[in-house]
Amino acid sequence: MSEDEIEIDPAEDAGNDAETAQVSSAQENDTAPIAEDETKAAAPADSIAKASAPRRYHAPLYIAACIFLAAIIFFCAKLCFFNTDLYGTWGFSVKTLDGSNDMVFNLSFEENTVRMQSGGTVYIGRLTTKEEDGSYMTDENGKPIIMLNMNLSSKPFVYKFNYEFEGNVFTGRKLKLTDLSGMFYEPDLKTNDSDEVKARKKNTGYIETDEKIYYVWTLSPSTENALPSKPKSFKADDKLVGTWLYKTEETAFPYTWTFYKDGMFEQNSHELELHGTYSVNNGTVSINWSGIGGNEQNVELKYKVENKKLTLSQGYEGTTIMERELTKTNDKFDFKDGTD
Repeated sequence: MSEDEIEIDPAEDAGNDAETAQVSSAQENDTAPIAEDETKAAAPADSIAKASAPRRYHAPLYIAACIFLAAIIFFCAKLCFFNTDLYGTWGFSVKTLDGSNDMVFNLSFEENTVRMQSGGTVYIGRLTTKEEDGSYMTDENGKPIIMLNMNLSSKPFVYKFNYEFEGNVFTGRKLKLTDLSGMFYEPDLKTNDSDEVKARKKNTGYIETDEKIYYVWTLSPSTENALPSKPKSFKADDKLVGTWLYKTEETAFPYTWTFYKDGMFEQNSHELELHGTYSVNNGTVSINWSGIGGNEQNVELKYKVENKKLTLSQGYEGTTIMERELTKTNDKFDFKDGTD
């Protein structure tokens, strides 16, 4: 054996190879093996970080959802229990002084308009709830009031009411109007002990002040424009069917008559609507509607249709006392509240 030849023990050579492989593996991974104890210690901190991150991210959404839910609950509670919205249609009845009949009325409140309906007659007026500065109107005691500017029987009247609400959506809402200016019953002196005053106090609600008795009407939500029933059988005159306008230079308040093919009619004027039925017979149109308290009204008019002109005339004891010429139109007369 020469000097350059060295005998290598196989066992020793295997050990060296294993050591070399371990060093090589550590270099490839460029990291030292992590101790098992260190892994166990790091795990809780990592879990806490992961658990807390979503909670921090969703907190604003939870707050916003709670605020939104609270707003819905508040809105529903106000709508159900604290609703003071005047607008809509309310119905009530007024007894005659002998207590034998109920006169049924509807009051429909819009932003600037009020409609009072009794039977087929609808009176249209102006509703005022606010002062010129935009604040709500109140009386000397600070109670809210409304004012109705209406023409009844062609005479202008301004009526004033205190109003308040009772009940809720479950028990039924009520609107109480204290009549301060006598739309139905004039206020009476507290010292007045007449039979008429006793009857008024018996047939409706009332309040007494130091000097006067004011009558109170209790209204419930109602339906708007309850029209008369259509006739069971009816034959129309096609020449009469349609809408006719009466308007001249001298006409203070234009109006339209509308005759429908089913036997219903409407008259629309500046502050009045009539709804009812009609019939025709040999050039005469008989018009029927119900007025205040449901009292039936009837008028007979002679009519003639020529060249899109309708002539209506009324006679009395053989004499013509009224004659009007109306023009065919496509539109019924519209009420204007004058607030434009």
